[in-house]
Amino acid sequence: MKKIWLWRALACAGAMTLLAGCGAKTGETPETAAQTQTGQTQTGQSEAGTTKGGAGELTGKLVIMTNASGGTFEAMNEVFARFMEENPGVEIEYSSQGKDYEQLMKAKMAANDLPDLFATHGWSVNRYSEYLRPLNDQEWYGDLVEEILPVMSDSEGQIYALPMNVDKSGIVYNADLLEKLGKEVPKTWDEFLDACEEAKNQGYTPVYLAGKDPGKLAGVINTVSPTYLITDEADNYRTQLKDGSFDWANYAPVFQLITTLRDSGYLNKDYQTADPITIPQKLAGGEVLFALENNATMADAYALKADAGLAMMPVPTASPEDEPVLLGGEREAYGVWKDGPNQELALELLRFMAEKENIEKVSTASGMPASMKGATGNLGVVNESYEKYADSRVFPKFDREYLPNGMWSTMKTVGSALIAGDVDVDKACQMMGEDYIKFREQNNE
Repeated sequence: MKKIWLWRALACAGAMTLLAGCGAKTGETPETAAQTQTGQTQTGQSEAGTTKGGAGELTGKLVIMTNASGGTFEAMNEVFARFMEENPGVEIEYSSQGKDYEQLMKAKMAANDLPDLFATHGWSVNRYSEYLRPLNDQEWYGDLVEEILPVMSDSEGQIYALPMNVDKSGIVYNADLLEKLGKEVPKTWDEFLDACEEAKNQGYTPVYLAGKDPGKLAGVINTVSPTYLITDEADNYRTQLKDGSFDWANYAPVFQLITTLRDSGYLNKDYQTADPITIPQKLAGGEVLFALENNATMADAYALKADAGLAMMPVPTASPEDEPVLLGGEREAYGVWKDGPNQELALELLRFMAEKENIEKVSTASGMPASMKGATGNLGVVNESYEKYADSRVFPKFDREYLPNGMWSTMKTVGSALIAGDVDVDKACQMMGEDYIKFREQNNE
């Protein structure tokens, strides 16, 4: 068997070049490890060849890109490494572009120069489907769990990516600390703020925010928005957001909640500069009450401290008459570039990725349910939260369902400007409204 080499590296913004770092793990040298693992390349020694070699041996090279990080990235890395071990004629180059992924993929779509496989990060249908090979003809398609099909299928029932897990999450919180504070799990944002005030008074950080990555601000907006605009059956803006008639002055409560967290001193002091890599560390340390993060963060925290005392709660609502919700969709999913030169090999890799062992590995690492029938991730205490809130309503991620393609970048810009105090609530609403109109026109909506 040919040896597999692993290089750990930092991903340059919007670039494919990987730079070596330091801070090696046991058995690694400073030249082959990086302190912050935002990108990685794996290469199995092989020579270029056709997809099938002698005696049916797979050969060739695949380039794969994702925006995943932490445990999810590591788990996928292990899956690809095992594929190369079993197929020594295959070379895989796998990298994460982190926060630069979206912009990089937009540039690659414009040039029609995409990786052989790439993560669709929730957009396999609305953003990437025209560049991807339909996958309903694959043998694993019939084993997908039913709940993921409506999310990942187009109007004709076609899917364009293999999901490795199912994104169903709320808000991560320290259950032990909340009990110590004498508070119940908040069902409304008013109750949430009340718990934050108590945590602050007792010397804890109510909400941890890692604003160094603007995507974290966009994520907060995405989490809060549905409960002010969508989830209340008696009072919502679903139709207006879909048909383009939404008055963006009605978005103000979303931004007001975020500025309240800032102005009330409920955020960590370094909320503008904190690195996302510190989120699991802070949660595991027991000094943070809430993090508006998905369950992958909780899984990463438990990997650091087995008795971290964390749990997941549904997202609180704006109205006491409404019920808290979970937010769902596709998460770590990979599609095959339909114009790529290595489609046959890519499909073989997808078949391998869909095997129960691999699905369970990614489910466990991400802290999210498995995407295949019969597969069960080892979610540990995370699963307790899923079981507790199994009957909660699940709504799709806000931007994927109600905003035009391109608005995630707007949410990053607006969120960062708002939290920094560079714009006020009214200006933030105006900026969102202007880009909403612009992107609807660009997307012919």
